[in-house]
Amino acid sequence: MTRLNFTLSDALPSLPKSGMPVTIITGFLGSGKTTLLNQILQNKDALKIAVLVNEFGDINIDEQLLISVESDMVELDNGCICCTINDSLVDAVYRVLEREEKVDYLVIETTGLADPLPIILTFLSTELKFLTRLDAVITVVDAAAFDAKHFDSDAALSQIRYGDMIILNKIDLAREEKITELKAFIEDIKPGFRILESEYGQVPLRLILDIALIQTDNYQGEIYEFRRNKSAFNNHLANDGFNFVSFQSERPFKIEKFEHFLTQKISNNIFRAKGILWFQESPCRHIFQLSGPRYDLQADDWTSQPKNELVFIGRNLDEFLIKEQLNECLANLVINNKFSLPNLPW
Repeated sequence: MTRLNFTLSDALPSLPKSGMPVTIITGFLGSGKTTLLNQILQNKDALKIAVLVNEFGDINIDEQLLISVESDMVELDNGCICCTINDSLVDAVYRVLEREEKVDYLVIETTGLADPLPIILTFLSTELKFLTRLDAVITVVDAAAFDAKHFDSDAALSQIRYGDMIILNKIDLAREEKITELKAFIEDIKPGFRILESEYGQVPLRLILDIALIQTDNYQGEIYEFRRNKSAFNNHLANDGFNFVSFQSERPFKIEKFEHFLTQKISNNIFRAKGILWFQESPCRHIFQLSGPRYDLQADDWTSQPKNELVFIGRNLDEFLIKEQLNECLANLVINNKFSLPNLPW
C-alpha cells in the first residue's frame, strides 16, 4: 500500500493571476469531506482560501466542525446545492468575488447526497465561467464502508462518475483486498482516474489544489441540456428516497440512555449522523460522528451555551419515532452546572 510521507503544505501551487480557481469536494455520507477541508485550511500557509459549505439539513453542524476560518467562511443555504441550483450558489460565489481582500482560491464542500454534475454545470454555463476557473472535482470515498449498498444511490455513483480525482480515505480501517476491489471498481467506471490514499484526509495540498484536472470540453452536451431544462438535473433525492431528521434540546442527555439508543434502538435506515452533544455527566462539548455502523465521540471545550444539536440522514426516516427515542435519552434535570466526570464508554 502506498503511503504519503511528505509535508501536507509542501510545494503549494503557484496560482494563476486571473479566474479564481475552484475546487469542489464531494463524496458520499461520512466519507471524510469535512476532515479533508480541515486539512486544507490547516496547511494553506499564505493562501487566502474561501470556503462554501453546504449541508443537507436545517442545522449547520459541519460549520461547527471546521477549524476557525474567521471571515473566510461563506454560508450556503441549507439543502442540497445541486437541487437548489443555481441562484444560491451563484450568489455565494459573487459574495466571495466581491470582497475587498483578494481571495486566492475557493473550495466548495457539498453535502454527502449531492450530485456534482449540476454544480459543475453552474460554473460552466453561467457568467461564473468568465470569473472563475473550475480546477477539479475531488471525490472522497470511505475505503472501509463504501460497498454495493451505496450503488442504490444515484448520487454515490455520480460522485465517482463526475469526479476528477478519488481520495480513498480511512484506508487504516480497510482491508487490502477491499482497497484493491475499490480501485478496480473505480477504474471500471472511469478509466484513468487519479487515485490517492489517505488517513484522516491527510493529502499534500500540491496534489489536490491547482491541478487543472477538469476537462470542460467533455461537458458541452450537458451544458446545452442544463440550460434547456435545469429541473431534469435536480430529482436525485426523490429517486434515492433520502430525508433528514434534526433534533435540538436545551436539556442534556444521560450518557447511559444515549448509548442504549445507539446500540439497541437506532434505525438501520440511518446512514449518517453528526452533531454536538451535551451530557449531564460531563462539562465537555462532545462532537458526535456516525457513519454506517461506526460512531465516534470527541470531547473539547464549549464555546457557546451548551445544548444538543443532531442531524440524522438516511432513507425514509421516521421523524416522530427518532425524536421520541432521543427525548427518552434526555436527563430529567440539570443541577446548576455541577457535573461528575465518568469514564465514558466510548
